[in-house]
This record gives sequence, C-alpha cells and structure tokens, in this order.
Amino acid sequence: MNFKRILAVALVCVMCVAVLASCNNGPVQNVRPDGSAGANIDTQFPAASYEEEDFTFLVIKHSDAIKDYYGGAFIDSEAMNGGKINDAVFLRNDAVQQKYVVNIVEDAQVNSDPAVLLQQYIMSGDFTFDVVYGWGYKLGSCITENYFADFNNLETADFTQEYWSPSTIEDLTVGDRLYLSQNEISMNVLDWASFLFYNKTLAENIRIESEEFGFGSPYDMVDNGTWTYDKFLGMIQAASQDTDGDSKITRNDIFGLLDGNGLGTGSLQNCGIYYTKETESGYELTLMSEKTLEIVTMVEDIYSNDRYVKDFEDIWNEEGSDATGFADQWQYARSFFARDHALFCGGSANITSEDAFRNMESEYGVLPFPKYDQTQEKYNSTLDSNASLFALPSTIRTDMSTASFERTSHILDYMAFKSHEILLPAYYEEVLKGQRMDDESDHRMLDIIRNNVHYEFASMMLADSQGNSPISDTVTDMFKKPSMARSTYDRNVNKMENALDTFYDKVMALD
Repeated sequence: MNFKRILAVALVCVMCVAVLASCNNGPVQNVRPDGSAGANIDTQFPAASYEEEDFTFLVIKHSDAIKDYYGGAFIDSEAMNGGKINDAVFLRNDAVQQKYVVNIVEDAQVNSDPAVLLQQYIMSGDFTFDVVYGWGYKLGSCITENYFADFNNLETADFTQEYWSPSTIEDLTVGDRLYLSQNEISMNVLDWASFLFYNKTLAENIRIESEEFGFGSPYDMVDNGTWTYDKFLGMIQAASQDTDGDSKITRNDIFGLLDGNGLGTGSLQNCGIYYTKETESGYELTLMSEKTLEIVTMVEDIYSNDRYVKDFEDIWNEEGSDATGFADQWQYARSFFARDHALFCGGSANITSEDAFRNMESEYGVLPFPKYDQTQEKYNSTLDSNASLFALPSTIRTDMSTASFERTSHILDYMAFKSHEILLPAYYEEVLKGQRMDDESDHRMLDIIRNNVHYEFASMMLADSQGNSPISDTVTDMFKKPSMARSTYDRNVNKMENALDTFYDKVMALD
C-alpha cells in the first residue's frame, strides 16, 4: 500500500464524520441511498481487482487558466491539503482505488475543440483513457462523429440512483442511447445549475419584505408554492432606487436584478416550456405556444428597462467602469451584487468562490427561479450547456489488460456513489457554510434546485463550436424583439426542424 493510501486510511473516518456532523441541519442528511445507514452498502457493488492498473479520465480543459470554468477540480487530488473539496476528492478516489485495486488518474489536456483532440486519438489508435470529461455542448457536437460509446454498455451501473442525476440522464438520452452523462463524480449538477442569489441585508435595508410592499419573504413563497414570476418581477421593480438623485439608475444605485445577458431567455424553461420533445421517430419542437408569447412579453417589459435590470455589459460599459483587480469583466460585474447594489443576481454555485462573494459583508442566500404560476408542479433549474460532463470513448483503451466496459461500469458506478457519500456533503459545507449561507432555508433551497435540474436538449446537442444552435439562437431573437417573436419563430421553424431531424438520423445510424 503506497503512502497516499496509508494516509487516507488514517484520515478517512475522521474526515467523513467531521463533514457529515457539520452538515446535520442541511440537505446532506440524506446523502446516502436508502438502506445505507445499516449494513455496509459497499458490498452491494460488484467485487473485482484490476491489478493496480490506471483508470484514466481524459479531462479536456478549455484553457490553462488557474480557474478552468465549467470543469472544476472534482476528478483527482494529489494529496490532502485541508481543503474540503480537495480532501473529499482524495478520500473518494482512495476508496475506489482500494475496492478495485486500481489507480485513478487524470490526464488534463488543454484544447478548446475536443473533436480535434479525439480525432487525433482515434487516428493514432492511442487510446489510453477510459472516460472523457469536458465542456457539455462541445462533447455534444462530437456524438455524431462516432467518438463515444453508449453508457448502456455499463451493465452494472444503475442510472436510476440519485448519484447519476436521473433527470439529466433522461434529458441526454437519444432514442435508447446515452452518449453523455452527468453524475456526482463531478459537482457540476449543482455548480452550474441556474438559480438566484438574494441579498438578504439589502432586502432588509430597503424593507422589500415588509407589508408596505406586500411581497413577504421569497423563502416562504417558495415553500408554499407562490414564488411566481409576477412576484419576482414585482420585487425587481420595487427594489430599484435612484440613491444619488441624478434621475438615472446606474451601477452605483440600487437595482432589482443583475443578470448575465439581460434578456431572460431562461424564463421559458423556468416556466416549464422546453424547446423539444422526443417522439417514437425523433424530436418535435414544443417551443411555440400562446404561453410562450406571453412569457416573452412579460419578461421583456421588465428586463428591457435598465432602471430595473442590469446585464453584465451594462455594468462594464458604463462611464468610469474599472475592472482593475478582478480576474475578468464578469467577476467585476457580479461584484456589484456583493456591494449591495442589486437585490437579485442570476448565477450558479460556482461563483461563490469569487473574491467578491467570499469577502461580501452582507448576508446573502439562494433561491430557485420562480414558477410561471401556482399551478406549475415544480421549480425548474437548467444546467449550463457549458458545464463539463462525461462520455465514454468508442474504442476501449489498448494498453490495459483489464480494460473493458465491465471494468468501467464497476468503477464509475462505485465512484459516483462514493462521491454522493463523501464529496457531496463536503461540497455543501464549502458552498453553503463556507460562504456564510448557513441558514436552514438556504439548505432547503439548494435541495430544491438540485432535485429539479435538467439540460435543455437543443442547447446541448445542436450547438456549433461557439455554443450557438438554430433553436437557441431563435429563442434569443424572440426575446430581443417580443413584438416579432411569432414571426421570428415562423421564419426559422424549418431550419430548427431540419437540425433536429439531421441530428437524430445521424445518431440512429451510428454503430
């Protein structure tokens, strides 16, 4: 047994007990599958030994920046260093390595075009990896090139288990085939799920929850099912204040919402409208309806008014804007939420690691995006199509005597389970309590978000190298000009349908 394993054996019990105990009041109370509290659940996973050979994740990073957006440091850890997530990854990997006598290895490659990298591997016949991990839509565009194998080859993996994120598995399945998957080996199912940050201190200062405004607590509204778009948009309007008296709302005043592109295109999914639906013979568009047109108009009335909503470009294009000292313009823009200038900020858990959030003096929390109305069954959260996920190479690696779908099945399934057991509670601890979001209400909100995530199929599977797709582009244009939304749709409907049909036919033709 090597030194890393000796160290892990000595620390694993202390680490896991400490993490779980610290999260007693949060969603990690139920991090194990049913029945795990009794007998050792590890015995439910197949036994095998793989001779200390390597099990390699090909991690395709978009850049060599220290913070690689959309990937996260969830695959490998060289050593324990006191970081909650780092140490949880280390302990999880060690548990897998001990059970299957295998070495978990990360082979990180910087390449903004996975198709080019994968083609090089295929042409050379040099398959020395077992799993691919990379930006979602970029892997999606590789499916029709026959670079990936069907996850259904993993016969011992149970995709209905919580740690495989069943809702996203369903969204990514094409016919009876699954070429991309999301599971809790990575925390991207939370790291890049869409939700709202809520500045509790600012809300208290402007008395937005008081009887004067008639809204009450958005947390209470979420709990009783009344957190709807009319309440959300009303709070955005009511929050805006011209604090310097110049008759304008600038980045230094108070505004209701700080949002990525300022269009609100995600409101369709939030309101339960998805772009496509799978049928027995392919996909059909489900984008257009009277409800769609109503939502586009309702949202645009507020989002188009820069007195209420600022997008990131509004912030960095204002006179006197200065992003010096920030890693990028996006972090600079989001800092205005942290500086108490915005009541809400659209985002995802990943951005809590930014300095502006870590150093934020005011108390803030998280909320799901609202529903269309009270009859809507659930709150929806869409995963960013950039968020990295997993694929299996279509050719089994040639340098390992034990390489097989069976080996991959055993290791991935167990690794996802151990992540659910070890990494997930550490992630909650880091993101919630580590960022002072230790209120029980925030734990509850993040649970709601995690349990209702989905991928928008068209954004994942039909995107080009820049992340654009005929359907997503059409939606954006509809929100830019709501008065022309129906004609915009009609003008592009054939293009959208052809893209869906072409993709489906190519996938069904794969070996």
